Amino acid sequence: MPRTRALFILACLLGLSVLPALPESNPGIEASVVRILNHAQRGDWYSPWNASGSLRSSGSAFIIEGGRIMTNAHVVSDTRMLLFFLEGDPEPHEGKVVAIGHDCDLALVEAVEPGLLDGLPVARFGTLPALRSVVETRGYPAGGERISSTRGVVSRIEMHVFAHSAVDAHLTVQTDAAINPGNSGGPVFQDGRVVGVAFQGVAGLDNVGFFIPTEIIQHFLADVADGIYDGYPELGAATVNLENPAARRKAGMGPGQSGVIVDRVAPASSAEGFLQVGDILLSVDGSALANDGTTMIDGLRLDHAVLLDRHQVGETVQLELLRHGEVIAVDVPMKPLERVRRLANIYDRLPRYYIVGGLVFVELDREMLKTYGKDWFARADKTLIYESFFREIEAPETSRQHVVVLLRRLDHPVNAEMSWFKNLVVDRVNSHRIDGLESLVNAVESNKKKYHLFEFGYHGRFGVLDREAAEEAHQEILDLYAIPQDRRL
Repeated sequence: MPRTRALFILACLLGLSVLPALPESNPGIEASVVRILNHAQRGDWYSPWNASGSLRSSGSAFIIEGGRIMTNAHVVSDTRMLLFFLEGDPEPHEGKVVAIGHDCDLALVEAVEPGLLDGLPVARFGTLPALRSVVETRGYPAGGERISSTRGVVSRIEMHVFAHSAVDAHLTVQTDAAINPGNSGGPVFQDGRVVGVAFQGVAGLDNVGFFIPTEIIQHFLADVADGIYDGYPELGAATVNLENPAARRKAGMGPGQSGVIVDRVAPASSAEGFLQVGDILLSVDGSALANDGTTMIDGLRLDHAVLLDRHQVGETVQLELLRHGEVIAVDVPMKPLERVRRLANIYDRLPRYYIVGGLVFVELDREMLKTYGKDWFARADKTLIYESFFREIEAPETSRQHVVVLLRRLDHPVNAEMSWFKNLVVDRVNSHRIDGLESLVNAVESNKKKYHLFEFGYHGRFGVLDREAAEEAHQEILDLYAIPQDRRL
């Protein structure tokens, strides 16, 4: 009697539960798995003319068609030198990032050495794995130099916020296969094909990891096919569920109708001009919405945002709406939403700034808020939090495309005794309304009056610099604080 059958019968006789069969391990696919070392350097958003020290981190990746290597964006972000190791080869090889999507945490790397990957096995993509099916991760966790393999069961498929950007939510697959630091960017296999890219875990939870499914991977690859990454478009319409029967009746919905109500339309979004507050969103691309905003997609009940995510920038999504008791069809061209990007973590660029008279000005974004420390949302000035997260919602007519902040003062006699000099929203400078650093530079450098007048956004606060004194002290201040240039725009 075969040993496996004997074990199965013994388990049944003993009353033990029988687990689903694990997929057969395929040693051949290991040759497509790659180890990555990233020597990175980030900007310093408190002293934006500086850069942080070099950071060394490791991750995983895998070879795909076209002589490219796929990994996570967070594995190769802010790189200054990128090295990778092929399976069984102790020699490092130099790589370069050729495409990166921080909103979906995916990136493509190419070898600097021509033809290096020719003839090596490539990983082929599969489809979305079924719930409770078994998957296998491959990679180099904990900085190890030997490939590691773990197996686990698919336990959940749903939308989840991607930690890399901190604002973008896409479809994810949850598994109890171990996904540890260093596994990031590595392939998740099922039946010899890649069904996802390992990318994050959950702090405080054991045996819970997530991978990016092939639906997101294929969207990324289609996007970068022209050599430019446009990113995910956003509809820009906030909706509220209509699970309450009274709310549905008040909204004018009839028997058999279900959907969600549009609560807000973001300025300059895809939805502006097409959707209205109070519209009932009944379907997306022909898929009917339930009153909790979900719909059936490939046999799974998922948030309707999954359908929106299937579109590229410039494509059109078909919506069915209930407006004033009438069902109407609307085709909405999809485009990115700039506001979302301002709220995201920033990578692969140094901070923008401008210095005049020792006053350091930056634009308000998530990285600026993080200068308050780890618990920045609680510790940051509440006016900055309001400008970042709430003004556009409560008073969109007064919001600015780019908010400028007086970050700090570099102490010097020319700016001494200024009452207000730190973390202040800039409203007007020399009578010019400020919307971005470029407008600030223009307002300062076009001024020929005796003083520069800086008006801040709350409580009538203002600051004054003697223009000629500030110009005379300019180079002295830069030299004193070892600042190579007064701006980065």
